[in-house]
Amino acid sequence: MNRFVSSVRAAFVFLLLAGCGDDLPDLDFRQEMVDFVIEISDYAESEDSTFLIFPQNNPDLWNGEGYLDAVDGIGQEELYYGYDDDGIATPAEVTSEWEQELRHFRDAGKLVLTVDYPFDDPETPSFTPQIRSKIDSAYSRSQTQGFVPYCAVRELIHLTINPGHEPSPNEDPINSFDEVTEFIYILQHGESLSRSKFLDSLASLGFDLIVMDHADDDGLYTSAEISGLKEKSGAIILAYMSIGEAEDYRFYWKEEWDRKKDRPEWIEEENPDWEGNYLVRYWENAWKQIIFGTDSSYLDVIMAQGFDGVYLDKIDAYSSF
Repeated sequence: MNRFVSSVRAAFVFLLLAGCGDDLPDLDFRQEMVDFVIEISDYAESEDSTFLIFPQNNPDLWNGEGYLDAVDGIGQEELYYGYDDDGIATPAEVTSEWEQELRHFRDAGKLVLTVDYPFDDPETPSFTPQIRSKIDSAYSRSQTQGFVPYCAVRELIHLTINPGHEPSPNEDPINSFDEVTEFIYILQHGESLSRSKFLDSLASLGFDLIVMDHADDDGLYTSAEISGLKEKSGAIILAYMSIGEAEDYRFYWKEEWDRKKDRPEWIEEENPDWEGNYLVRYWENAWKQIIFGTDSSYLDVIMAQGFDGVYLDKIDAYSSF
């Protein structure tokens, strides 16, 4: 997800580029990311033909050869609010460009999810008349495009129910994208909710699609927990998975990697705006083997947990090389 706003994006990319080694191969890094997503999709399909692939952001990749065929949908942050700062309207020219690109996904029968950040506080939502007006605008504009909207706090740690846009309980399981009219994007539940209370609350809200992490601070969700969540909610459930950055709080991170001198060469500089996240040379086989292909790979673990699909983040890593 975009965990920092555009006012620091240019500086972030500069720092990463400055930190990248001088031994970069002569590659089309954009195409390498397209190919990576396609490889993930092909592998997932070989294991489970119903498994869903949703990249987040960078809708400009729609015209990458094979990209549209490889994905089932896309999530787009900051389409209407949050590009420059939380609570601030995204520049009209950015919105227009992204809407145009996202329509290619919509017209290809893909589900388009939009996530906006109209709240000033990155952790706790408030619903003043001004903020409610922004929420209503984001929902209306997204739905007019044929997209499915949601508004959240930037940190994605709050079960945000937006007034006037409350979900309705599902009488039957969601079986097609045509039935998805609302969704929620939440990665962690914070200290205010226990693990079981969080899952129970999430199941009872009535969202048609849920994007969540595959683990919390206590470890991976069990297959029984995910199965129970699916049964109680009737929702399609996607697991967040970053493929453009390595995260030092994930199960695959090795203790010796905490020491910079002991990290493999495919791990680049730390994201200065998100502690513990490191840019990776995502085209390297060593990283790809962490992401998919064995029982202990990231994707394979998520599939074994019983999720319906993955929500791929840091697609934009290619712009840092």
